[in-house]
This record gives sequence, structure tokens and C-alpha cells, in this order.
Amino acid sequence: MAFSVCFVFLLVFYPLLSQESAQSVEPACSEIIANRTYSCDGLGLQEIPKVIPSSTENLDFSFNSLFALYSWMFSRFENLKYIDLSRCGINWIYNEAFWNNARLNTIILIGNPIIYIADIAFLGATSLEHLYLQETSIPDLSFIPLKTLKGLVTLHLGGNFISSIRFPEDITFPNLALVNFALNQIQTISVQDSTFLKEIKNLTLILKGNNIKYIEPTSFNHSDFHHLDLTGCAWNTDISSLLNGLSGLTTHTLSIGTFRDITVDNDVLSSSLTGLCNISVKELSLQYRHLSEDSKESFSCFTKIEKLDLTAMNLYSLPNVSQPNDIKELILNENFFSSLCQINSDSYPFVTHLYIVGNRNTWSLGSKCLEHLSILKYLDLSHNDFQNELCCTSQLSGLHNLLYLNLSFGPPLPLDSPAFPASKQLEVLDLSYVLLLINESSSPFSNLGDLRTLNLSYSYVNSSYIKMFEGLTKLIYLNLDGNVFHNKILKGENLLSKVLQLETLILSNCDLEVIENQALQRLRNLKSVDLSHNKLTSFATNAFENLSDISLNFAFNMISTIPIGLLRNISNKTTINLSYNPIDCSCSNIEFLTWYKEHENIFLDTTNTMCASPPSLAGTELMKVSITCRFTVTYIILIIVSVIIIILTICLVQYYRRRVYAAI
Repeated sequence: MAFSVCFVFLLVFYPLLSQESAQSVEPACSEIIANRTYSCDGLGLQEIPKVIPSSTENLDFSFNSLFALYSWMFSRFENLKYIDLSRCGINWIYNEAFWNNARLNTIILIGNPIIYIADIAFLGATSLEHLYLQETSIPDLSFIPLKTLKGLVTLHLGGNFISSIRFPEDITFPNLALVNFALNQIQTISVQDSTFLKEIKNLTLILKGNNIKYIEPTSFNHSDFHHLDLTGCAWNTDISSLLNGLSGLTTHTLSIGTFRDITVDNDVLSSSLTGLCNISVKELSLQYRHLSEDSKESFSCFTKIEKLDLTAMNLYSLPNVSQPNDIKELILNENFFSSLCQINSDSYPFVTHLYIVGNRNTWSLGSKCLEHLSILKYLDLSHNDFQNELCCTSQLSGLHNLLYLNLSFGPPLPLDSPAFPASKQLEVLDLSYVLLLINESSSPFSNLGDLRTLNLSYSYVNSSYIKMFEGLTKLIYLNLDGNVFHNKILKGENLLSKVLQLETLILSNCDLEVIENQALQRLRNLKSVDLSHNKLTSFATNAFENLSDISLNFAFNMISTIPIGLLRNISNKTTINLSYNPIDCSCSNIEFLTWYKEHENIFLDTTNTMCASPPSLAGTELMKVSITCRFTVTYIILIIVSVIIIILTICLVQYYRRRVYAAI
């Protein structure tokens, strides 16, 4: 009987007895900015913890469990501006759920299976501008109480079951700038569907990922958009079904391409693009659609376009168009050109930016193929497999205004001397991941007096070639990542002595073991030096002239002890990264450990700056190390005095012994 009574008692009162214990192990939210920003992401909470102060402005409560939003949940957060409630299992949003949140600007409800939103759910959020309702199972726009959201700037509805873009009547959005309907179930657009959108100027309308098969003609007549995104639409119908329905549209950007992983059943015919003649557009993207034929008619409606993206359109050449056009930016990535001359540059004389990245054929740069692009400023030919030919005197002939050139991730490249005689005004040159074949009789960059940025990472340059950078008098950024130095030593006299204006120098992954004194002292303008991922055993500050305002990255090296003398000239404006070095935390390094703690503010990534020895402290952060070393200065003096006394005693004993023996 007594056992039964005890069992019933425990059954009834166990929840109360265990409540304190349960509360004590409740996971704590992270404080990002004291009293203002908190993150409770993924903690499995069922309510907002009371320890979150009412002064909070930004709260990430995503990946928890709420089920429903009630009027009392956020009422104490009067200063709340941003709240993320993604994937909290919210089914119901009741009246005045945000009634006391007048400053609330952004609500994120992504991934919640919402089945009900009350008519005045957002009534109190008078400052609400950004509402995210992606993947919330919304069937149509009438499901959302839009009449109470007049201040909206962006409305995100992607990944739902919406089949129409028609907004309810009698609503106004004077500030609306973006509506996102991506990945819904919209298949047709009628004139009535788009009536509301015509009233909004400079709107970004995203419809990508909907299999839109038909747009009724004049549906967007007199519409003035910033961006209309139809990427990935019309999977199995001719693209003309979209373009003909856009007649009368004015937009800055029009995207009617598709995605890399979508197979489109129909190639784009020349006749399919005639609808573009009735659209006013500045930037056009047709990427990943295949053009079935190359002809002048294909480009007859591109004359007013300023930016044209033809990425991966199965192009083998561009048509030689006779009529004038305004194209300034031309993107021809991932096509099938066999020569640079096949882009017929003389048909596009106003191009200032040209991108031909990742061409799918091994191709030739040709000779004088771009000479008609006299105002070209930006040229990206990276990730290409060029035929082995001396570069680049004839290939870049005529490019007298070129400022940026990218030839990275290409095959071995033999360089002229100088390599870019027609482009003396170059400011940025990227030759990373290209094996450079250089005639060392003179510098290939000798005429680039205006060059400011040079990327030679993994270009396998000869570090012993002292004249390599001769002529680069204005260079401020140099990346030599992955280039190996002779004997693994950066000598006092080296190829960097020609670039005295350098501010940023990257020497990571160079297999360096030693940096000699004076190696970088002539570079008095250095502000950032990356020496990470080398094999340095010494904290080589003697190599630098100025340590008062510089960033030094020594991460991932072999540095264990640092003499205090190497630290005396370092100021509080300097930053140092010593992470992932085998730091010795024994008494032999006590002076550095003490200095490290006193100057914590100048060190980066302190979490990964740890002890490697002695074994008892291995893996401990330097900032948390506390050791007591008995061998202080006093002890050292006592030892020295003791040694002297012992030596004198021995000498006296020897002296008296000699006198005794002499007397005998």
C-alpha cells in the first residue's frame, strides 16, 4: 500500500519536481550585440526565452517550434525591427500577432506550413517593408491580408502553389519595388492578371522557374519595370510565346534564358526573337538557350540593347551585323568558338566589357581580332584552352584603352617582351594558374607603368629573375601565392626590389622556410603581407621596415618561440595572425606569452592560436594559458652568484693546497 501511494505521488508531482532541472539545461540563445541582436537558431525552443531583453531589435528564432503566432508573443519587444521565424512549424497566424511592433521592418516566415493568416495579423506592424513567405504552401494571393501591408517594399512568395499573379482589387503599394513569384505554378498570364502591376513603376518582377506557356499580347503594354525575370520559363514551348506577350513593355533588364540543369525542348529560332523589336530593354539575358541558326536576323532586334548575355547558347560565331547597335557589354561564355575572330568584333564597336569565359573548344586568339574595339576597357578570357602561341602583341592589337585583362586558368603561355605593347594603360592583370614562359632578357611587364594590380598566383615564375617586375612603378597589389622561391629562401636582394610602391603582398603557399633580414625593408608602403601556409620557423619581423601600421598573416607555419626583441616595434595599429602555429607555452617562451595577453587586440583568430607544447597544454588557446615560471631574474642572479662563489672556493682550495705542497 505504501509503495502504491509513493508511486502515485511521484507520478503526479514529478513534472513539478523536475521543472527546475529542465530549465537549467535549456539551451541558451547567443548574444550577437548586447541588448540588440540575439540568435536562437535551431535550439528546439517552444517560446521566446524570457532572458531575451525587451530592447532587442534583431531576433533570429529560425528552426524552432512555435506552431502558432499569438498576439502576446512579441508584444514586449517594442523596438523589434527584424525577426526570422523560418521553419518553425507555424500553422496559424492569429489577429494582431505583431500589434505592438510598430518598428518591425522585416518578417521572415520561410518554410512554415501556414494554413491560416488572420485578416489583421500584421495590423500593428506599421513599418513592415519586407515580407518573406517562400515555401509556405500559399495557394493564391487572396490568402495574404495585403490590405494591411501598404508599406511593403519587397514581397517574396517563391516556392508556393500560386497559379496567378493577379492581385486583389482595392489595394495599393506605393513603395513596392520587388515581387518574387519564383518556382510557383503559373502557366499563363492574361491582361487582367497584370493590371495592378502596370501601376507600379520601376518594379522587379521575378517569375523564374514557372513553366509559363503563354502570355496574352499587351499584358505588359505600358508597363515600366526595372527587371522582369522569366528565367527557366517556357520549357517546352517556343520562346516567342513569351516575347509576343511582352509587347509594349519597357524594362531595364529582361531575363528570358534558362537554367544550366533544365533541358529545353525547343531551340531558339531567328523568328522567335522578333518579339524583342516591340520591347524596350537595356540588358538582355538569353543564357543556356540554344540558338538554332546564326544569322543577321537573329540580332536584328538587339540594336538598342546595351548589355547582352549569350552564355552557353551553342554559338560557333556571332553574325556580322550591318546595322548600328548600342551594345556595350557582351557576355559570350561557354560557347564553341574556334577563333577569337569569330565574334566579328567590327559589328560591335561600342563594346567596353567583353567576357568569353570557359569556351568549350580549344581555340586561337588569332591576330588583330579585337582591333575594332578601340574603347574596350574590360576583357575576361579566363578558363580557356588556347592554342600555344606567343602572346600578346598581335592578339590584343588596337586595345589602347584596356584597363582590365584576365587570362587566368589557361594553358602555358609564352609571353612577348613586352607582352602588352598596345595596352600600356592596363591597371589590372590576372595571369593566375597560367604557366608563364618568359624570355628573361627583359621584363614582359616593362611598359605597364600604370599597372596597380597583378595576380601571378600559381604561375611558376622564376623567383631568381630579379628584373621580372621592372617597370611596374605604380603596382600596389601583388599576388605570388603558390610560387616557389629558390632554396625556399626569400633573400635580401630579390625580384620585389623593383615594386617599391607595394601595399599588399601575398606570399602564401610559397614553401618558404627563411626570410632574410632586409628582404622587404625597401617596401616602406606595405600595409598587408600574407605569409600563411609556409614553413617559417621564425617570426621574421626584421624583414619589414615599418611595423607601425601593417597586417601580418603568419598562419599555418612552424613558429614555436618568439623572442621579445622582435615585438618591440609593433604598434597597436598592427594586426597579426599566428593561428595554426605550434606555439611553445613553456617558460622558455614566457616573455612572448605575457606580451601576447597584454596585446590581445592586435591578434586575429585567437581561437585557433593554440599551444603545441608542453603536452599538458597542447590544444589550449594562448589567451587561456596561465603558467608560473620559477626561474625569475632574482633566481638567475642567485644562480650566477652561487656559481661564482663555487668557482672562487675551488680556486682558493687549489691555492692553499699548492702552498702546503710547496712547504713540504
